[in-house]
Amino acid sequence: MKSMNVLILGLGACGLLPIPAVAQGAWKPQQPIEIVVPASAGGALDQPARVLQQIWTEAHMMEVPVNVVNRAGGGQSVGLNYIHQGKGNPHRFAVMSGPLLTNYLTGKSALQYSDFTVLAQLFNEYQAIAVPVESPLKNANDLVARFKGAPDALSFAVGTTVGNATHMSLAIPLKRIGIDIRRMKNVAFSSAGQSITAVLGAHVDVGAAALSVLAPHKKNGKLRILVVTSPERLGGEFADVPTWRELGVDVVIAAGRHLIAPAGLTPAQIAWWDAQLGRTVKMPEWQKMLDAQLWVNEYVPSHLARQNLDRLNAELREVLTDVGLAKQR
Repeated sequence: MKSMNVLILGLGACGLLPIPAVAQGAWKPQQPIEIVVPASAGGALDQPARVLQQIWTEAHMMEVPVNVVNRAGGGQSVGLNYIHQGKGNPHRFAVMSGPLLTNYLTGKSALQYSDFTVLAQLFNEYQAIAVPVESPLKNANDLVARFKGAPDALSFAVGTTVGNATHMSLAIPLKRIGIDIRRMKNVAFSSAGQSITAVLGAHVDVGAAALSVLAPHKKNGKLRILVVTSPERLGGEFADVPTWRELGVDVVIAAGRHLIAPAGLTPAQIAWWDAQLGRTVKMPEWQKMLDAQLWVNEYVPSHLARQNLDRLNAELREVLTDVGLAKQR
């Protein structure tokens, strides 16, 4: 099998990176902080924003109020536009996921990640491929064999859109093996929960989702997890599930959560946020949230997070072009 290391929608770091020092008298926030969530309250983007707010408030890490603002709509584009309008404002930033890249690449937004200040990658979320326990597919090798026989042999449930990390968790490995992924029968649902419900009911042959979505169904014996997209085998509920790398396909797929601010922040402002976030991700309340959602504490500070997104964007453009989803500009 062709070997290639691909990190989709988030690039991980090995442990926490050093926190930059901030000199006395350097910049610090003078106005209330707005943590913008480009989705409705209660979801996977809202939760880290609320925990940031809680930590900064309860630990007295801010001298100004911290507010969470939900601006849902347009597949995260409404929130993205709001951030973009605040050029030079270091008091406003958003928690973003994959659409930060894919909305531009697929033509859904005129804004791309380079139009913003990338403050950090907060953490990574890995995916897994699942089938009903009654499925004749007993392992990932069975799955690959079926697709090799015919790329359209199986229907594949995707939440929420083709081209996201869920879709790529199967499409990328199959592409590296040499399967024509343009012929895949992808079935998109409005949420990950709906897509996995369809798999549970055998309305769709196979599905993919984040570990936190699949864990309860694995635990109650309703789903068989065939493979995870992490760089190495996980512990806990997924300790018995192999990675793509173990199966000879050197692919790692992670849905990262990033913080982006408006363009035009000064080096002193970015340094202050690097230090603040570096302290925050070491707090026990932050780790508790990550553990509960099976998220991985792979924090990356501003300059490295931007470099990672540069590489990731190029890789993602190539894949989306192959499947006919990338818009030519």
